[in-house]
Amino acid sequence: MTPQKFSPGRTGILDDKVGDLVIEDSGRFRVHSDIYVNQEIFGLEMTRIFESTWVYVAHESMIPNPGDYCTATIGRQPVIVSRDDDGQIHVLFNRCAHRGSVVCREERGHASTFRCPYHGWMYRNDGSLIGAAQRSGYPEDFGEWGLRLAKVPRVQSYRGLVFASVADDGESLMERLAGVRWYIDAWCDRSPQGEVTVPAGAHRYEYPGNWKMQMENGVDGYHGNYVHESFAHILERSGERNATDITRARNRVGSRNFAKGLHHGDGLLEREDGMLGTYDTRSVPEYREQIAEAYGRERMEEILTQRNIFIFPNLYLFESHIRVIRPVAVDKTYVEVYPTTLVGAGAEFNKARLREHQRFFGPASFGQPDDIEIFVCAQTGVNVDAMPWMELSRGMAREYVNELGETVSHSTDENPQRAMYREWRKWMTSEEGLR
Repeated sequence: MTPQKFSPGRTGILDDKVGDLVIEDSGRFRVHSDIYVNQEIFGLEMTRIFESTWVYVAHESMIPNPGDYCTATIGRQPVIVSRDDDGQIHVLFNRCAHRGSVVCREERGHASTFRCPYHGWMYRNDGSLIGAAQRSGYPEDFGEWGLRLAKVPRVQSYRGLVFASVADDGESLMERLAGVRWYIDAWCDRSPQGEVTVPAGAHRYEYPGNWKMQMENGVDGYHGNYVHESFAHILERSGERNATDITRARNRVGSRNFAKGLHHGDGLLEREDGMLGTYDTRSVPEYREQIAEAYGRERMEEILTQRNIFIFPNLYLFESHIRVIRPVAVDKTYVEVYPTTLVGAGAEFNKARLREHQRFFGPASFGQPDDIEIFVCAQTGVNVDAMPWMELSRGMAREYVNELGETVSHSTDENPQRAMYREWRKWMTSEEGLR
């Protein structure tokens, strides 16, 4: 099956074609290159996925006190995540009710009010309008017009992770996270006190490629032996790790060395060892004892298993950080990386985690720049019309469904990506996405 090539200028042709861009048959799974390059498809993704599903916007620890706020996006729509004077969390569209300017231009801060820079309209941190400048220019019933910073209809959080949904109704956040909640718990419980925080400080990078390149990559266990080969050799030259041992650990069969595709397009890469950029927590006896005392030795082994966890459509939970994907255009993406602190694990332990994070994921690191370069290579290559299909079939013949309904295969297989694109196709073609 070869659907018509969708040129960026064409409109009105996708509703009956978009489902054909993901094909699964006869042990093969393919996606069409148009999903990375077509502007109309990108626009549909913003409305049918980002404005219909639960989207991660912030961590509660980023706004711990009344008056604290941070800014984020839902798809391309700017929002403010604020904590009002009563401690309640709001997600407000960052758009003045007057002439449309954003009212908050800072990434993170503290304010009881937001003042529009264009004409001076003032809003409380719960979104209510305090007043308009030069009020005499408006009629007596101006205060009855209901003008304010509009609220995102639904806001819920789990284990400190704040999600928002532009859709007025739909499944609850707990229903949405049902399949991945156990892994979120394990990620949070790496803290002996069960609390992960996001201190001030983050780094952001931009790449000239589609947002789904980053979505696919974080749970791609296949590329490490090749894209990050130079870092493995650096570790070998420094005497830290043997490059052959790293490859062997990645290629080991079984023993918690899995890729998993979950419900709702979620997925994860799971290994006991061999995850580059991950601090070796198993080698710290004091920390192991803390976790064993807090949760028991059996659960300790589950918690210390290395995982990259993806929550569709925009959130990654890595061992060292929270990673947020921000689509900007069909060929432009921002990624925000927030290092985390494990409460109760000790200052030196968290410092060591941060140093390992900086070495592999930081702006001047050995790992993340490799991935960004690959995104550029891939975004360039998908423009070749003579080869329109991307193959995501690796491991289909050996994957299986476990008792939890998870699709499980070897850690170098592409079943997490297949789960992502099944969910992508669902939202792009279902009544939920069309509403």
